[in-house]
Amino acid sequence: MFPVRAEGHRRAAPLPGRAAPLLAGAAAALVLLTGCQGDADASPAPTSGPPSSSAVTTTAEASTPASVSAAPEPSPASSAGPATNIPVPAKPALADENSAEGLEAFTEYWLELFSYGYETNDWAPFDEVTDPRCGTCSTVSSAVRNVYESGGWVSGGDSRVMSFVSDFQINTQGSIGSYVEVVQGESRIYSASGNVVEETPEGTAKFKATFSAYLDGRWVMLDFGAPEGTE
Repeated sequence: MFPVRAEGHRRAAPLPGRAAPLLAGAAAALVLLTGCQGDADASPAPTSGPPSSSAVTTTAEASTPASVSAAPEPSPASSAGPATNIPVPAKPALADENSAEGLEAFTEYWLELFSYGYETNDWAPFDEVTDPRCGTCSTVSSAVRNVYESGGWVSGGDSRVMSFVSDFQINTQGSIGSYVEVVQGESRIYSASGNVVEETPEGTAKFKATFSAYLDGRWVMLDFGAPEGTE
């Protein structure tokens, strides 16, 4: 229903959250790194029973946790270094619904995970909801991994979904095709020394064809790319 042309290393294909621009430059051996995140300790449970004269707890003391560690602040990538403490995008409940609205929510979430992968080189969340046979997906994520493994990092390039259209009809392959209009922001690739290796300005809106399947109570992205016959 929506033939997809293999994209390979193309600048004009704004893949989910920074895919396209990096494809053009990440094919060469560049360099990048990854981030982490933390969480706070749980507060102690309150005690019961009347207070005694020898042990009176003030309101301020009772409301203060014994040990609290503040979650580190997210830090975006810049010439000073790669991004750190970037939280994994949260999946909205609607993204697991077997409906046209659920598919749209899932597609937006999938693009967020792709952006997260670019910024952190953590592809585990993305891989969990992506079929490993998605050629374009593997090509882009591998290119990004190569950049990070070389010692460099990426900044910017977040994608924005402008529109989503799907007839929500299962085709003979058992998947559902959709069209997504995506705009990708400005991005930079840095070398291990912090120099800009490649800079790509914000692109214009591009339509992408997607194929997704609802399996075991959740959506999985099967393929993503430029519709056949488009640039």
